[in-house]
Amino acid sequence: MNSKDIQSVIALMERHGVATFDYEHGTTQLHLTIGADAHDAAPADPAAMANPETIRSPGVGIVLYAHPANAGPVPALPRKAAKGEVVAYIKTGLTLRAVLATKDCRLQRVLVAEGTGVGYGEALLEVAP
Repeated sequence: MNSKDIQSVIALMERHGVATFDYEHGTTQLHLTIGADAHDAAPADPAAMANPETIRSPGVGIVLYAHPANAGPVPALPRKAAKGEVVAYIKTGLTLRAVLATKDCRLQRVLVAEGTGVGYGEALLEVAP
C-alpha cells in the first residue's frame, strides 16, 4: 500500500462517513481514524467503555444479539454471562464486531432493540453483578 492508496482510502472514508479503517496484509498494518482527537484515536479499552451497570457498543453499526449464521433463538434474559463472553455483535457493512461482557455478570435487560443502529459507547445491555 502506497501513499496514493492511503489517500484514496481516506477520500472514500470521508465520502461514505466511515470513521475507522483497519488494513492488514503480511507484516503491513494500517489503522486510520477520521474525526477524532489523539485521545479518541487509540483503540478503546472495553473495561473503560462499560460502567458497572451497562455493556456499551464498541463501535457504530447495527446491533445483533445473535450471530447471523446462528439459526437458533437468542437466549432469554435475565441470564448469566462470563467475562469475555460474546453477548452481542455490531454489524457495520460486512463486518461484525463482537460485544464482550467486561466482567462476570447477569444480563438483566436489553436497552436497544435488535436491528437498531447504535453509536460508539451507547448502552446496549443492563447488567447486575
